[in-house]
Amino acid sequence: MNLTRFFHRSLAVALAAILTLFCVACTADGSRETEAPTEAETVYVMTMAEVKAEINSKETTDFTETAETTEYVKITVKDHGDIVLRLRSDVAPITVENFQTLVSEGFYDGVTFHRIYKGFMIQGGDPDGDGMSDPNGPSIKGEFSSNGVPNHLKHVRGVISMARTTLPNSAYSQFFICDATRSHLDGSYAAFGYVVAGLETVDSIASVEVQYNRGGELSDPVEDVVIEKACFVTPN
Repeated sequence: MNLTRFFHRSLAVALAAILTLFCVACTADGSRETEAPTEAETVYVMTMAEVKAEINSKETTDFTETAETTEYVKITVKDHGDIVLRLRSDVAPITVENFQTLVSEGFYDGVTFHRIYKGFMIQGGDPDGDGMSDPNGPSIKGEFSSNGVPNHLKHVRGVISMARTTLPNSAYSQFFICDATRSHLDGSYAAFGYVVAGLETVDSIASVEVQYNRGGELSDPVEDVVIEKACFVTPN
């Protein structure tokens, strides 16, 4: 066989294989396609539908404060109202236990939402109020897939997740609540619960007037948004 012809034919086959792989991974506009869901992922999609339904439920609105540690936490925000969270220890047990400990110690009482970005999230939990003091205690394991921990709770509107530095295991007290679905966070931040009452309070906080912070981001509230109290509750 002519070596030149053999070389050209081999090169064409190789290029065709490469293009085939590329087309499987990308659509015409360059966005990645999703693979066909496995059986486990199909179950997960059904679970997320239930989560979204619970986030938007108007039935779970009546709660009673309790001294016991529960999976429900009510955050009362001055001049804005209450946010009730359901924590999911089955999804992120380390994160939930840490958050419950901080709530039981009264850590969040008087702390602010220091970073507010409408259409993205509201972030709080820093005792210094500037986002720079973490970790103020022992940092915890980052429970998300890119850190080797399965966590299929998506960052849809109403989901609470842990803020962190560029280090995967650097979270401690700072958290954020999604004001809108932000799928680019999935697998990189430890989502650990969601709002079951008080989405209107999240919206109210997200709508406050903001100014540029030290990093040049338009997310610093002009007036402090203060958490008056965080406590455990039970649904009636």
